Amino acid sequence: RGGNTSFELADAGILLLKDITDDFKLTLPQNIQVACAKSGEVYIDKEGIGNFLKQLQEPLSYLDFETFNTAVPLFDGTKPYQQIPFQFSLHMVEQGKVEHFSYLAEGGSDPRLTFLEELQKVLRDTGSIVVYNKSFEEARLKELGEAFPSYKDWITQVIKRFVDLMIPFRNFDYYNSLQEGSCSIKKVLPCFSSKNYLDLEIGKGDVASILYFKTHYGTDGVEKEKVRENLLIYCKQDTEAMMEIVEGLKGIK
Repeated sequence: RGGNTSFELADAGILLLKDITDDFKLTLPQNIQVACAKSGEVYIDKEGIGNFLKQLQEPLSYLDFETFNTAVPLFDGTKPYQQIPFQFSLHMVEQGKVEHFSYLAEGGSDPRLTFLEELQKVLRDTGSIVVYNKSFEEARLKELGEAFPSYKDWITQVIKRFVDLMIPFRNFDYYNSLQEGSCSIKKVLPCFSSKNYLDLEIGKGDVASILYFKTHYGTDGVEKEKVRENLLIYCKQDTEAMMEIVEGLKGIK
């Protein structure tokens, strides 16, 4: 995200972060990236990480949604390109005990109400709800609250408990050159775990969306069960990844 700075550096023949001179004017996040590239070390702001971790209250619920969207709305009350939730993964942690819950819509009809019903069954009324880039899950829940008003008050209380795990990485409280300048969960996870998304049959959200729609609402149902299996693995890894990242942050001394 260097903007014009990137062009200025390229014009000067500087193509690698480690070759940027110390007197070149950069923003604080850019300076952190350059310093890590030169030293090979991880940048850590213990105070910032500590302040983030203080927000977390058990039971910890790690939550992730998957959605699809279409140009032509399929369901009454929806708009073009509106994100339709069809799957969630929830890992719940309390006093060292871990439970996993998941939901994957069968397809063919509007999955939104059943999605809400299943989520309400398993989501506790207390504790922090950890999400990654909370604006996405928050927007989907607000849309569901408008579509199903009887759930609106419950959704409002759920959103109040959201804690965004992206924040310490977006704020550069932690930075590892493995991230390559990104704070996406797929780039952050390898900093704390041997897991990755490259080994999964479905390893990206847009691929999950397309394959789900294709096999559940289209004419290509041949691989439906295999796609469902891979979707469950992918979404589960997202919430497992969040757990591992939080534990990694807790382990920073």
